[in-house]
Amino acid sequence: MGLLHKLLAGRQARVRVALTPSPDTPATATTHTSPEGSPLLTQRQYLADVPYVLPKDPLEDQRLNYQHHALYRTLSNHYLAPLSPESTRTILDVGTGTGIWAFEMQALFPHALVVGVDVSLQSLPQPVPPTCVFVRANVLEGLPFPDGQFTYTHQRLLVAAIPAQAWPGVVRELVRVTRPGGWIELLELSDGIQPAGPATRRLLDWFTSISRQLGFEMAVLRQLGELLQQAGCVDVTSHDIPVPLGHWAGAAGQLLLTDVLHGLDALKDSYCARTNTPPAVVDQMLREAAKEWEQQQARYVFHAAYGRRPQP
Repeated sequence: MGLLHKLLAGRQARVRVALTPSPDTPATATTHTSPEGSPLLTQRQYLADVPYVLPKDPLEDQRLNYQHHALYRTLSNHYLAPLSPESTRTILDVGTGTGIWAFEMQALFPHALVVGVDVSLQSLPQPVPPTCVFVRANVLEGLPFPDGQFTYTHQRLLVAAIPAQAWPGVVRELVRVTRPGGWIELLELSDGIQPAGPATRRLLDWFTSISRQLGFEMAVLRQLGELLQQAGCVDVTSHDIPVPLGHWAGAAGQLLLTDVLHGLDALKDSYCARTNTPPAVVDQMLREAAKEWEQQQARYVFHAAYGRRPQP
């Protein structure tokens, strides 16, 4: 973590999260070693029996909340679809994580029932508002709800949880549980960081190539609108969301910088162990890339799409 502290220079905004572990959550605390025997990964917890490649522990929970606040500062809202406060009565959040989006949506829609699902509920703070319900479920195995239950279904940033070939089925499942006339919204990573200098390109290419070997394909994330249309949605809208990245952009840029550096660092440990790549090599790429982000006033590009399940 020493590299992260140097890159962040102690200036990042801080988000405090109260965490309550769940005893029924399968997880593993893993330590990898290099061929020379030096530890690459120490005491990061990972979920067992799911393809999710990022850790599931308090440090990762804090990163997700940084990410949430960085997106909110850019969007000035928690959703993009044209929701009606009067008719939005049931909201589903798939991959709810720490529950921060669900809690804040419940405050915006106080008369709505907000349901969050995730493969692990260990990251939820307490107490849970009475109008929020959290269910342990894996969208890759199907959601435990009848057809047409929700007026708005939301899923974002599950690139590290959904293999490329599973995306069409996942989107169909989101549409299935949404009522006719209701909205489905997706938000994911897009083309990464722009502008991408040589160091940034090397860094992203390294992570992307290993992700592809594990079954995760970034290119599919540019097709969210097409996936919604293929699943039968109408009134589909999609667009890019460039979010400032770095100290140059003030608080929002610092929040996202913290998110990106911690996320890449978590992947770095796992990916280095898989490929026998010395961590110092990736640390140098991160250092050079972060310097480019400040010099070029880079932005991290997200891609969003939303569509409506048609009336019969």
